[in-house]
Amino acid sequence: MANDGNHWRVCSSCRKPIGYDQLYYTCSVSTCNRKRTALFFCSVACWDAHLPGARHRDAWAEEQRSPKR
Repeated sequence: MANDGNHWRVCSSCRKPIGYDQLYYTCSVSTCNRKRTALFFCSVACWDAHLPGARHRDAWAEEQRSPKR
């Protein structure tokens, strides 16, 4: 899904758009937040869906706010 200017990013799990100035979630583990991987999630449920493949020992969802236009 290409960014047509109506949203900031898409969810890494469900591919739903994350708009500007909206809440989103990131993983607390640093390897998930690197520039190359940069995982963004629209909900805690989508963040939770990435855990089985990630094999984190101790992780939580961190609430963030997307930038304003």
